[in-house]
Amino acid sequence: MASTQEEMAKLMANTIPWYKDPGRRKLYALLLIALLSSATNGYDGSLMNGVQSITYYEKYFHYPHGSVQGLLNAIQSVGGVCSLILAPYMADYGGRKWTIFFGCFIVVVAGVVQCLSVNIHMFTAARFLIGLGSGFSGMGSPLLITELAHPAERGKITALYNTQYYFGAFLGGWITFGTLAIKSNWSWRLPSLLQAAPSFVQLLLVFLLPESPRWLMSRGKDEKALQILAKYHANGDLDDPMVRFEYAEMKISIAQGEQKGRWSELFATHGNRYRVFICLCCGIFSQFSGTSLTAYYLHNILENLNITSPNYQNMLNGFILMCNMFEAWFWANMVDRFGRRRLFLIAAGGMCCTFAIWIALTAEDLKTHNVSFGKGVIAMIFFHNFFYNFAWISLNVAYPLEILSFKIRANGLLMQNLGTTISLAINQYVIPIGIGHASWKFYFFFEGMLVCQLITVYFFFIETRGATLEEINKTFDGANAVEEIKHMAVEKEGVQDIRELSVSGKSGNAGEGVTYIGEVSEKP
Repeated sequence: MASTQEEMAKLMANTIPWYKDPGRRKLYALLLIALLSSATNGYDGSLMNGVQSITYYEKYFHYPHGSVQGLLNAIQSVGGVCSLILAPYMADYGGRKWTIFFGCFIVVVAGVVQCLSVNIHMFTAARFLIGLGSGFSGMGSPLLITELAHPAERGKITALYNTQYYFGAFLGGWITFGTLAIKSNWSWRLPSLLQAAPSFVQLLLVFLLPESPRWLMSRGKDEKALQILAKYHANGDLDDPMVRFEYAEMKISIAQGEQKGRWSELFATHGNRYRVFICLCCGIFSQFSGTSLTAYYLHNILENLNITSPNYQNMLNGFILMCNMFEAWFWANMVDRFGRRRLFLIAAGGMCCTFAIWIALTAEDLKTHNVSFGKGVIAMIFFHNFFYNFAWISLNVAYPLEILSFKIRANGLLMQNLGTTISLAINQYVIPIGIGHASWKFYFFFEGMLVCQLITVYFFFIETRGATLEEINKTFDGANAVEEIKHMAVEKEGVQDIRELSVSGKSGNAGEGVTYIGEVSEKP
């Protein structure tokens, strides 16, 4: 019998680059539809940042500030939190595609309402609905992406999902800059309407996507799942070794009862509690890194620095977002070269340093009114975002998906989303109040959170690049877990062994991006 490594070497040798494979090219073109879900949230931050510099918006809503300004931003995240009550159930029982469709439909309707708002209450309600719809589409999309992608590209494709946040932010930033020239209320109504554009595109195209093979198998539709795997991963070859491998792995995981895990499963074992802890940390730290200051309240920061020109504020916002977008795309493609843990550590350490300098320069600027210190603050904003983009935009969703088993994946991703949306809502509401009352001293809260982030990443975030599934399983569940799965596989399905696949590796590695323990293959 050939060793696992020898068998895997054969699979690796037969895995050609995706751009030479018609099936995978078509699959990744279709997955662009799902990637758009993250763009809606990104657009939102830029929209609210931009309209605060638009005179017609300020006059129409009677110059919202303080807690009112905070509520207008935070209500979108409140809607996102509310969506988490039902979104996981819809994703597991209705399917990934219908969850995306439902969420996009809500966002499109809400975008129209937001555009046509006649008072601040209507505008606030529309923003709540946008958050609600985004929560549904944001639950279904990453699940569908990670469960459809070929193992050779799964890590990179999943990492690219969250980077589309900056694509949406880039569009929103420059659209609001462009509408400054409109001398009417359409200067804010038009960008408000266009927030629904990514969701409208998804609404039209989402059913071109295949459904998740793993979800289909969990509903007893094994044959359909096999056909989808063969069509997109092997150009229709049902006997392709990788297709057989993936099909057998799914078959075993479902046979072991890994369909819909109960909520109690999240906390039933030490390993699962560890996974949930990391998911929550990813959500919380991604928002309490200081980037929310510029994502939603760059206008307030620049006003404090006596930079009051609406054109300059919106142009600067646009350049920040353009840099963020390209940096995020670059580092999303580097996750397999540098490793997850290293990128997280560089991000946390770099942000600790740059934010401390940011605080010092702000204090000096307000004390001396020296324009050089204000320019230094702007430079630190760029550097701070640069380090943030090392990890927290691309791995915020991808890293939890790598460590969550199918059994707890939807609920585990919900915990990550819960940490993200609650933290974002707190940020959005508190920041304008904090800046108004404590000025630059309020920033020390974020510096403290960055120190906590660095400590947590150093002691608790494991490296998944190049680690075998057995090694990751031992880290979370203990040494006996692998033997138990092997025994169940042999008893129930007659498989040989667990493949000691890398979670990620060099380009062309057929095991790259496998996202949970229990990967097995049938006997030939």
